[in-house]
Amino acid sequence: MKKRLIITIIFLLISSSYGKKVNIKLATLAGNGSPWDLRLREMGQNWKDESNGEVRLTIYPGGVAGDESSVIRKMRIGQLNAASISTEGLSKIVPEFAAISHIPLLYNSDEEKDYVTKKMSPDLISKLDEKGFKFIHWAEIGWVRYFAKSPVLIPDDLKKHKMFVWANESQDLEMHRKLGFNPVPLAATDLTVALQTGMVTTFSTTPIVALGNQWFAAAKHMTNYKWAPLMGATIIKNETWSAIPIKIQNLILAASKKAGIDLTNEIRRLDDEIIDVMTDYGLVSHDLNQDQIEKWEEFVDLIYPYIRGKVVPSESFDRAIKYRDEFRSSK
Repeated sequence: MKKRLIITIIFLLISSSYGKKVNIKLATLAGNGSPWDLRLREMGQNWKDESNGEVRLTIYPGGVAGDESSVIRKMRIGQLNAASISTEGLSKIVPEFAAISHIPLLYNSDEEKDYVTKKMSPDLISKLDEKGFKFIHWAEIGWVRYFAKSPVLIPDDLKKHKMFVWANESQDLEMHRKLGFNPVPLAATDLTVALQTGMVTTFSTTPIVALGNQWFAAAKHMTNYKWAPLMGATIIKNETWSAIPIKIQNLILAASKKAGIDLTNEIRRLDDEIIDVMTDYGLVSHDLNQDQIEKWEEFVDLIYPYIRGKVVPSESFDRAIKYRDEFRSSK
């Protein structure tokens, strides 16, 4: 009788562990209906299908859960358990993530960026795991350009503007002030109102973000010069990930990798098309001549000492340069 009771209890424990539902609450700044939002919803449906309904994903898009700093804080206290965030947000958890997209004019092509990202990812993902987060997939957000209320053709033109910078980035703020700029630290969720009121007159982001948030409507001059790539990733708290059976984890990772690849391909295809769409609605795209490009390159040489060791940890900065040069020499 006692033996039968023990067997029954073990059976119930095993059954309950396999039938346990895992509800994942994911926040993102990606706007409702944007390519990122649609791909995340598709990914969530794949998670549900692959797990026979055991894993369900609820998405909070468009910054409704706050900016990326707020989202990370809410993940740490358990209000959220997943996020799709940019390298800006990732670098608040693991500063070394900044090396991927916080070094301006580091890359001349997607291929260079892909190579550096592939080389640096294992170490970054390991550090993220140590901080309590499971890395799910990479995907792109596009190439960053400057948008402003009047043309920005050379770096000195930025000094005429009030420049949006991410809140809580003291090093970024200090760098811009030392270089003679007028930075305005804000949460990304406050940028729309800041542009409408004139509190901010220039910002840098990707075309898809500028269109999705309608920020370009208040800053219709775009410098058509690829400043840096903006990457994004989906992460989940380790405690939440551990609650998912290993077999289902593997299925989820496969579905998520496909979603990341599909999204990256879509963003690359849409980058120029989106600029054309914004042009139809009043955007003025400014191509640069060689003299203007050289001024931006000189400007980068000037700001690299500010970035290395402050915005981007020195070792990661040097590794990113090394891998970029390694790729170029192989070609």
